[in-house]
Amino acid sequence: MAKILIIEDSDSVRISLKNILTPEGHEVVEAVNGLDALQKLEGRHDFDVILCDINMPEMNGMEFIKEQCNHEAYRGIPTVMCTTESHPRLTHEAKQTGVVRAWLMKPFKPEILKATVDRIIREKSDK
Repeated sequence: MAKILIIEDSDSVRISLKNILTPEGHEVVEAVNGLDALQKLEGRHDFDVILCDINMPEMNGMEFIKEQCNHEAYRGIPTVMCTTESHPRLTHEAKQTGVVRAWLMKPFKPEILKATVDRIIREKSDK
């Protein structure tokens, strides 16, 4: 199905996301923060979706999506923010980058995550 990059510093949340998505046929690559994600993206252009937390050490999710926008090869990858943050300023700032397609609040229901990922993959393939 799709190749998904999960950027999440919590081991348990990363495992949970992977356990929800891999049975759906998705291939999952894991990163523990934004810097790790940039390294995993380097030289690869095959990711269909990025799931990104906000609060992480070294490079947080907001810093990551700003960096993502600066890389022509990565700015076309739709990103879903998966976070406990709900401040309207953050959601507005994230959506202004042009890469964020959805905002899921933790804890989220597996059905919502799967439906969001499926919708984004469909939209991407329709282009």
